[in-house]
Order: sequence, then C-alpha cells, then structure tokens
Amino acid sequence: MKPLLQFSDVTYETITRLSFTLEEGEIAVLKTATGKDKANVMELALGETATEEGSILFRGKALEASPLGSIGWIPSNGGLIGNLKAWENITLPLWYHGKRIPDATEEIVSRWLHIVEPDTHKWVDFMASPSARLGMRERKLVGLLRGLVLAPQLLVTDAALFDNIDQYDSHSWKTALELFVQEADDRSVLIVSDGTTSLNWKIIGTNNKNGAAMKLLADRDERFKGLFAKVGIFVLLAVAG
Repeated sequence: MKPLLQFSDVTYETITRLSFTLEEGEIAVLKTATGKDKANVMELALGETATEEGSILFRGKALEASPLGSIGWIPSNGGLIGNLKAWENITLPLWYHGKRIPDATEEIVSRWLHIVEPDTHKWVDFMASPSARLGMRERKLVGLLRGLVLAPQLLVTDAALFDNIDQYDSHSWKTALELFVQEADDRSVLIVSDGTTSLNWKIIGTNNKNGAAMKLLADRDERFKGLFAKVGIFVLLAVAG
C-alpha cells in the first residue's frame, strides 16, 4: 500500500508536532485528546487551514495541491444547508465538482440507500424533506450519503457520526464505509475521535513528540505553564512525578 495522507511534525493551535500516515485502502481511527484537537485535525486534513509548523502530504504532494473533490467530509451532525432538501444536500457537491449526471446520480444514490436505509417506503419522503424537518439520525444519514456519493479518495469522518444511533444503523453505516474503500484501491477513510470509541477499525499510530498528555497537564495547571515553556518536557515529567 502507498501513503495517502501524511502528517509530519504538524503543529497547529492545540496540536503539537503530530505525525501519522494513512495508507491507501485503509479505514483507520485517529484518537485525539480533546474535541478541539479533533476539530483541528479535521480542518488540517481537509485543507481548510494551514499548519503553523510541519507538513501535510496527500499522495506524496502538498495537500493544497490536491484536486477539488479528492477529499470529502462526513461531519457528526450531517453539516446540511438549511434551505435545501435532503436530495439537494446529497447531490450539491456533485454539481459543484462537475460530476453530476442525472441518471447516473440517481442510480448511485439509490445503491447506497439500499445499504444504509433499506426501507424503500421511506425514500421519497426522506429525500423531499427540508433539512429543518429532519431529525438528527436523518441529518447524519444525509451527510453520510453525500460523502459516499461524491466518491473522494479520502473521506474524513467525525467519529461522533456513530453516536446515538441504533445497532442496525451502526452496522449498516460501517458496512457502507467498508464497501466504499473496497471499490477502489486508492480510497481511504480517516475517522477522527476525541476520546474513547467503540469503533473497531485500525487505530492509527501517532507520534506527538512533545507529549500530548504532558502538554494537557501544563495547560490545565498554571504552575506548570512556565516550566513547560522554559525547560520543556523533561523537567515537567520530574515535577509531575
């Protein structure tokens, strides 16, 4: 397998010298210490913000050079546009990236719906519903479908997508992500969590060279801030003992 996404000594706000590699054909979970860390990692992986230090490569090139539509996102709450219907939210990225062919789009959406929402009697009302009328489960479902239908090479997913859904949905949504990766050799899914998670995919090994736990201790305890800044982690470890 080839590296798809590589963080090398990345520093940005709460993230300190973070390094990890996501290979092509993988679904992997990256665990972060806090919700802010999770949000920062996702913003960086999506190319929405630049690093303060370090580098991020996508298929061996600078992330900012990645083609439009090559990286997708599934937020925890669907990330819907409020004045659009479910169908419009799902297919809008295809219009934006010039990928929408009407008949083919309907076929692709229908295929994924059979996996994540097999009750076909619900489809018409679901697709015609304005976003404001959708419950949280349906909003999550729209976000999942939008990511799958766009078919990016990298799908960045908030682990909280799987919070507060039933066992059947959890199984079928996981199955959809696994099928998504299996369909093409160069696709991957990066799931970012802000703590413990029951998701059983591979946990990405990270290298946080300044020690995330020690920095968190310094941030929370005023006594350690000066020590951490002046003499670094070794003195902090001795003090924290």
